[in-house]
Amino acid sequence: MSRREQIGRYLILLPPVAGVIAIASVLPIPQAESYHRFADQRTVLGIPNFWNVVSNLPFAVAGLAGLLAFRDLRSRFLFAGILLTTFGSAYYHWSPDTPHLVWDRVPMTVAFMSLLALILQFPFGPRAGQRSLLPLVILGLASVVWWHVTGDLRPYVLVQFGPILMIPIALVCFDVAAANELWIALLLYALAKMAEAGDRQIFAALPLSGHSAKHLLAGLSTWWIYRWRKRTELEQ
Repeated sequence: MSRREQIGRYLILLPPVAGVIAIASVLPIPQAESYHRFADQRTVLGIPNFWNVVSNLPFAVAGLAGLLAFRDLRSRFLFAGILLTTFGSAYYHWSPDTPHLVWDRVPMTVAFMSLLALILQFPFGPRAGQRSLLPLVILGLASVVWWHVTGDLRPYVLVQFGPILMIPIALVCFDVAAANELWIALLLYALAKMAEAGDRQIFAALPLSGHSAKHLLAGLSTWWIYRWRKRTELEQ
């Protein structure tokens, strides 16, 4: 193992460790009810919030493609989570409120944590990556349950953003196959979060709201994750 990889093993643990310290140091984070008031509330073909509902379809494309292409457990969890995000997010956006939001976040945590389990094989080896899958998925689901029961978003924030911070460290410090695909996926996800933050501003300038654009960009990000997984399978 090179010096760079040895340092990387420690660096990749910094985001979850720092995240745990951070959430222990701040007050509980409640779910703001204003979150559910999206800019684009148009009804089309009898479907309320039409564009926020149908813009989830790209997740189905990547999810189905992944489930058809891969047989290993981590990939199947990953692409099942992506596919189910299509329905969970559409269900939430049909009638957005906090109870419905649970079904949006459950499959997303499965996808985030399954992707992390795939990434952990690079610093810690294939066996560690495989063994981490179920504990990570359970941790992700527990963060949603905790939020649903207590109203506190802190664990969910850690579960969502921890993997996103750990992946670039893995890409820089380890020889991750087909790394360019993952860099593109990360860039698209970052753009998706920016579009989400600019929901109303984008809708004021374009026919599409920022939140709908977020779904399209995030869905495209999952397609690049599929491309990455496909290339890594071919290179093994």
